[in-house]
Amino acid sequence: MTPLQHGWHAGWYWQTDAAHRLTELRPGADLPDWLTVDWDALAAQLDGGLMLWQMWAAADTSARLRYHLQHQQAWADALALPWPDAMPAWRVADGVVDARCHVRAHVRLDEQARFAGFQGVLVPQCAAWGGAEVAGAHDGESSDTLQLRLAEQEALRYALSHDLRAPLRVIDGFARIVKEDYASSLGKLGADHLDRVLAAAARMNGMIDAVLAQAQLSGEALSRSDVDLSAMAHDILADLLAVRAPDAPSVQVVVAEGMLASADEPLLRRVLENLLGNALKYSGKVSAPRVEMGCMPATNPAVYFVRDNGAGFDMQHADKLFGMFQRLHSAKEFPGSGVGLAGVQAIVRRHGGRIWAEAAPGQGACFYFTLMGSRAPQGPR
Repeated sequence: MTPLQHGWHAGWYWQTDAAHRLTELRPGADLPDWLTVDWDALAAQLDGGLMLWQMWAAADTSARLRYHLQHQQAWADALALPWPDAMPAWRVADGVVDARCHVRAHVRLDEQARFAGFQGVLVPQCAAWGGAEVAGAHDGESSDTLQLRLAEQEALRYALSHDLRAPLRVIDGFARIVKEDYASSLGKLGADHLDRVLAAAARMNGMIDAVLAQAQLSGEALSRSDVDLSAMAHDILADLLAVRAPDAPSVQVVVAEGMLASADEPLLRRVLENLLGNALKYSGKVSAPRVEMGCMPATNPAVYFVRDNGAGFDMQHADKLFGMFQRLHSAKEFPGSGVGLAGVQAIVRRHGGRIWAEAAPGQGACFYFTLMGSRAPQGPR
């Protein structure tokens, strides 16, 4: 299952080939209760080379879609269309009022950046069922609109994961072929140029991975529970310290005890892994590194902090800290993708909190964060 297919809640992922035949039509995890599917009939229709526009019997709807597809034109907004009345495999329950759908589309490209078809999502919707109005049918952002927005995000992930990687694989593959087959003719300078191309392709691949991870993070559900931050910090630091180089200087670790919070435990672990990992990384070049995690006294909501005595940074550039691929130190000096703090900020904001930092060059940095926007008991007890 591709990333675009994964996670549908109430829509159908669809994909066509370059001849506009439907090659995939997969349901989400939570189709509306008023829609049932005859899977054998659906498989038979797809095996027959069904065109996307052939899902509608109405000539005007079919012609509208056919025009877009045959001219290889995606549409900017979701198309509001009647119910696909030429799909006997999709059975609408009795009592459904005004069954219809929204359809989005995105162009697919192959590894040579040639047109390979379309992909998108079709979201069923209706005004009422069984005499009751369907929730969200007339809201500012109905459940269907929300699904379409999520679908668009998934389409972007798919494009990053597949379409954008395709030309990157071509660049990497041919650069390796040239290096291996023509190494003797290239000379040292030519081989160095190819190494730079390969390194840049690897960095780009890493950036795609980072963007996908960030997108996945934004789609995860938030589930709060009581979390022992002190115990979590000890566990994370033990793991991080265990993989340090044997000749690395000993780190003084200080973790305040009794720090408790109401938060999503897996997401909060990502926050601490990043902040504590950065503290160790950026203090790794000082003779006596020190990493501390604690909670500011008499704060409500609780203000937690992670402090180090490492490289620090100029506060004039603090606005770049939480941007994607923004770095205040060179990758040669301190390796990294430049997306970790963007993910941390996203998690903190989803908890209703905020994150900020104070630092000075050569004097370390301190990152502060809260986990809820309201005034509620939280912190050391």
